[in-house]
Amino acid sequence: MHAKLDGKFWVRHLAVPFFLFFAAAIFCEVTDVDLVLADRFFDFSAGVWPARHSFWAEWLIHQRGKELIILITAGSFAGWLASWRWQCLRRDRWSLLFLALVIVLSTTSVALMKKGIGRHCPWDVTRYGGSVPYTRLTEPPPQACAPGNCFPAGHASGGFALFAGYFAWRDRRRRLALSSLAAGGVLGSIYAYGQMARGAHFLSHNFYSAIICWLIPLFLYLPYRYLLRAPRAEAPLPAAPPVVAKYSRGSEEG
Repeated sequence: MHAKLDGKFWVRHLAVPFFLFFAAAIFCEVTDVDLVLADRFFDFSAGVWPARHSFWAEWLIHQRGKELIILITAGSFAGWLASWRWQCLRRDRWSLLFLALVIVLSTTSVALMKKGIGRHCPWDVTRYGGSVPYTRLTEPPPQACAPGNCFPAGHASGGFALFAGYFAWRDRRRRLALSSLAAGGVLGSIYAYGQMARGAHFLSHNFYSAIICWLIPLFLYLPYRYLLRAPRAEAPLPAAPPVVAKYSRGSEEG
């Protein structure tokens, strides 16, 4: 049975997440936390980002991390296709499709926003050896510079996109839903940390990606919700009563 979309639902799933995002975004904007954290990852004496081409940040978290999200998306879509053939997957048919669709939609939305907004990476900023003056997100970008491609955080959105699994299974498989929620938060944070260490993003960039990857499955969940029930065909059919043959006395003698 579906959980009710009552006032508690909207407080927990919209008001609280948006308040946390708004508080984090304001904190980043009125303080220098973006620069303070970036300074810790940048080697001012050598003028380089030590982790930019490191094994753990570039090869493991960035490259393999991207492949992991592609694998999860492809696996979810393949599971949806396979559910039309194998009975064991039928209960998760529409949840798997929901997960795949939301991952694609979330990451694509962030990628398009990056191109449209045109903000720069830390490694583009003059403070860190680049050629672009630092500006806060609420300030207009420098007009004399070519647009950047670093806001919101694209790589972290791949991890945060796994929030979709929470909405995909929250009505029927609570434990799996909460596991998906935790996986999205943990993986998105790891991806965010790796990219911050490389100089690809400021901290604030990741908060915007997180809220985008939360709101997209939330609002897609509303019209899609009725499909997330287990198919009726999976419900066990009542056992048929035993058939008792009745014979007349005459038929027995014949």
